[in-house]
Amino acid sequence: MLRLAVLLASLVLAPMASAQSAPAAVGAQNTADPAALVERVAIPFESFTLPNGLRVVVHEDRKTPVVAVSVWYNVGSKDEPAGRTGFAHLFEHLMFNGSENAPGDYFEHTSKIGATDLNGTTWFDRTNYYQTVPTPALERALFLESDRMGHLLGAVSQETLTNQIGVVQNEKRQGDNQSFGMVEYAQLEELFPEGHPYRHSTIGSMADLSAATLDTVREWFRANYGPNNAVLVLAGDIDAAAARPLVERYFGGIPRGPVNRPAEADVPTLPARVDRTLHDRVANTRLYRSWAIPGLTHEDIVPLQVGATILGGLASSRLDNLLVRGDESAVRVTASAQPFQRVSMFDVTVDVKPGQDADAVSRRLDEIIAEFVRQGPSADEVRRTVMSALAGRVRGLEQVNGKATALAEGMLYADDPGFYRRQLEQLAAVTPAQVQGALKRWLSRPTLALRVDPGEREPYVEAPVQTAAAGDPAATAAPRGPMRPLPDMADAPGLDLPEVERARLSNGIQVVYARRTTLPVTRVVVEFDAGAAADRADRRGLHAMMLGLLTKGPAAARPTNWPKSRSGSARRSAQAPVSIARPSASRRSRPISGRRSTCWPTWSATRGSSRKTSSGCAGSNSLRSLPS
Repeated sequence: MLRLAVLLASLVLAPMASAQSAPAAVGAQNTADPAALVERVAIPFESFTLPNGLRVVVHEDRKTPVVAVSVWYNVGSKDEPAGRTGFAHLFEHLMFNGSENAPGDYFEHTSKIGATDLNGTTWFDRTNYYQTVPTPALERALFLESDRMGHLLGAVSQETLTNQIGVVQNEKRQGDNQSFGMVEYAQLEELFPEGHPYRHSTIGSMADLSAATLDTVREWFRANYGPNNAVLVLAGDIDAAAARPLVERYFGGIPRGPVNRPAEADVPTLPARVDRTLHDRVANTRLYRSWAIPGLTHEDIVPLQVGATILGGLASSRLDNLLVRGDESAVRVTASAQPFQRVSMFDVTVDVKPGQDADAVSRRLDEIIAEFVRQGPSADEVRRTVMSALAGRVRGLEQVNGKATALAEGMLYADDPGFYRRQLEQLAAVTPAQVQGALKRWLSRPTLALRVDPGEREPYVEAPVQTAAAGDPAATAAPRGPMRPLPDMADAPGLDLPEVERARLSNGIQVVYARRTTLPVTRVVVEFDAGAAADRADRRGLHAMMLGLLTKGPAAARPTNWPKSRSGSARRSAQAPVSIARPSASRRSRPISGRRSTCWPTWSATRGSSRKTSSGCAGSNSLRSLPS
């Protein structure tokens, strides 16, 4: 069965009674207005603060009997002092290994209550934990989250610490050993001066991880994981009146911690262009251009994100048209502006086509960027980028977990749960002149020009793995607090599913429609009675290739534009999913993750092993749904 899914950011469809007249109606529609679309996007919320400083945001969404529970701690790798790099991520792992009243693997407890979309991630600016649970399991989820916030250290033994140090170190080896695995370290080292909070990666160093002791991790936890350094968001089948007594019951008794002020960080400017060449076991040369740019609350970050998408994020981006389709000197290009709390990073990558002169492509890349900065984007490029970004962002708000993420980010970084709306409004109103102005301010500065050529890697200077510090054998765990009983679960309520409407078009196509009006989004899924099983034996992958061509426009359907195998037949891997997303070439684009995620590729560590997974929804920094 072939399946094509299309997201339309538009007003809700008309009633099904008009299905047969749809072609005329579609032809009469005007181009969507971004401002009108944003006007229809709203996440109503109420907020309150407990006496111990815990900030709580509640969004009511009754469409299904589930509640997203999201806890964001205002601590990340940028807050780690020298000698303790990797501690934020290490503690994320420890917090999945049981608390005083919920011992054992955290996921064993959540699996018993039907939790979905659950994970934890660590990034430069924050550590977050999230899950979506059935409404009757909400109290149990709040109990589990509050127990690891206020009753964790009594369950952290030397054995647990030593085990998780090993898991994190293995995760680091796995990432380092991937192709281009050393690039992130070089980028951070060159872009940021010694002592800058963003100069070290979230994964940390082997030596610092090996040196962690029970005393140092206890000190880290007490300093950073108090309720006054956290945001709790509940989104779904709950309202503030019902949420407040539950939150007070489970979190109210946790004492305040020290006042944490996230590390300040200036946006550094390189005194001159930096050219650096690395080598790796790769098939072709990759070129990088990188700049440090302002943080996510700065007025220039949205125009810079739009500019990055136009430069190398759209399927018809400047770099795609000029280097991939035009000169045919590159096989892949990307550009993205990744926002963080204090600073952000603007990255461009170009994979040089084998056989091409990498030096010439490098010079051409500089020319294209300089011309783009000088001339700015066209109104059409901005319009297409804005609509693409808005569609992605609105789609991310369909599920309660996505809404919880948007509210938590705003509260944590801007002290405003409605910050997402301000960003969407700025995105809808952005102009070519604003994009050009931001590009001139920040990309006219000296760049970091990295290059990775095929070859043997340079000597690896990372400290060798050491045996984890043994600590005091007698100090196996901190004193435990009083026992807390596990709350019972209520019976599950019935589901209120949308009414399904049916119609048949004049050409015989059957239409099945389930109406939801929460967001201005219509998701269209077209299924054909065909697929890989219908491929001829000598044309394996033909249906998958055809499906991919449907997203490329009429020109792509011409046989002269099809990829060729050595025998001359059209070829596309039958195993490769059709995707318009443009993954970043840097590992930095992926927050470090505690287990598995469901919105974008993350680094994930299961109990005792590491792996890369794809997809996840609860760790984005604001407009990261911009194509990148």
